[in-house]
Amino acid sequence: MEAIIIIAGTLLLIVSFVGCFVPALPGPTLAYMAILLRYFSSTDTIAYSTTTLAALGIIMAVVFLLDYIIPSWMTRKMGGSKYASRGALIGMLLGIIFTPIGMLLGMFLGALVGELMHSNNTGRAVGVACYTFVGFLLTTGIKFIYCCAAAYYFFFP
Repeated sequence: MEAIIIIAGTLLLIVSFVGCFVPALPGPTLAYMAILLRYFSSTDTIAYSTTTLAALGIIMAVVFLLDYIIPSWMTRKMGGSKYASRGALIGMLLGIIFTPIGMLLGMFLGALVGELMHSNNTGRAVGVACYTFVGFLLTTGIKFIYCCAAAYYFFFP
């Protein structure tokens, strides 16, 4: 039974790492589910305390919220409009069809086109698209770090 739990948790962790980059998958949430699976189904003594479990849960919730707040905040910081945010999301989703590079390029171009639809200021639109891109990279990095920490706690309790 323990082997099945380890395999299921490992699969959750693999999908969580994919979820760091693909917006449709909640990477940190899946990683935390792997931790919970290991904790509640373990027959041996697990080294985590309930405090560690609660801390990982709180950090996961914060990372989840930051994933939605930071890109929007970065776009707004540059003075971007809702059109830029929506364009970035549409471009990213369309870009996923091609490659991860297509997803990044699609997000950048989507924000650029969205902002150009709102205002004809090309310099501002490029700046907004760059800030949107940086916001995405920042949240992706935060999610990746959390998933690495969760994987560590899963495999080395």
